[in-house]
Amino acid sequence: MSYKYYIITINLIIIELIFHTNGCPHMSEDAKAAYKSGEILDQTPVITLDQIKRKLKESEVFDYEDPSINERERKELAKLFEAVEIMTTSRNRQPSSVQNVFSSLRLVERAVKKQLKEGQVSESLASKFHWDKLSTRHRREKPFTMDATNKMRIFNTNA
Repeated sequence: MSYKYYIITINLIIIELIFHTNGCPHMSEDAKAAYKSGEILDQTPVITLDQIKRKLKESEVFDYEDPSINERERKELAKLFEAVEIMTTSRNRQPSSVQNVFSSLRLVERAVKKQLKEGQVSESLASKFHWDKLSTRHRREKPFTMDATNKMRIFNTNA
């Protein structure tokens, strides 16, 4: 056997010892129990449907309590929010950098457009969403330009 195999084995043993002596809960069998007991805190707050509804109302994109929504549209809305809830549940498994409330509003926008296209949401209900009130994302200007001859970045140091 080669010396690389022995080095890797020794490194794994050292790592195991470090985790074991430091009491790392991820390396023990009690990790699940520690998580459930609250010893290991969940790092990411979960996005809920109530938060999405509140944000839709605050941003004036859609008021789900609007009295002009008729009974048929309320049923469509219930199905829409059901679909959004399923989508957010799967999103909650994503890293926290992916989950912010703004993107959850974009998630609702995609769900509305998809259900409108499939005929599950009526035109009258879809027209009550004011997506133009969502601010568009502005990209930062690049602090450099690309030199085409040698394909290198040229930074502006005057700024």
